[in-house]
Amino acid sequence: MDANKFGCFVAERRKELKMTQKDLATKIQVTDKAVSKWERGLGFPDINTIEYLADALNVSIMELMKSERETENVTIDEAVVVEVLDMAEKEVQKKQTRILTILVVTTFLCALVDMLQSIDWNAKELAMSAKIPYTAIIPGFVTIIVSIIYKLKGEKTDNLISIGICMVIIPIILLMGIFLVLGLIAG
Repeated sequence: MDANKFGCFVAERRKELKMTQKDLATKIQVTDKAVSKWERGLGFPDINTIEYLADALNVSIMELMKSERETENVTIDEAVVVEVLDMAEKEVQKKQTRILTILVVTTFLCALVDMLQSIDWNAKELAMSAKIPYTAIIPGFVTIIVSIIYKLKGEKTDNLISIGICMVIIPIILLMGIFLVLGLIAG
């Protein structure tokens, strides 16, 4: 796709429908700066926005992607186009899941280090005291809250709430496990 051709097409359709950039932006839930950027040929909309943009401009997804109106009554299987867009969205979600996994593992490792550093070992009695690793629990609660907000907005959160719960529970279980093992060794 040519960015300039795409931008001109979006601008023409918007003007034909007597919409301002702000009107179009509001309709598809983006900023008017994003619409301006597309119309000037400086970029393309996010893959998740294509379907909404096509609807707002009263064109098919294929017309939008080709940046021209169909002159003939060509039958294009919109289901195939939507399926391609869904596949692209799933790829984006996979990347987001990888990033989230890296963040969770990093947070968990930091919490484990924090927990181990907080242990006050008493070698004579094989006793210890430790604090709950808040470095893991607080991000866990934040993750849970964010996933609830996404759910309320109707967005996909996949396993975000489960990850948040794990970030809260696992450090506590680890800490209890260490106490249990030491109790068995001492007893």
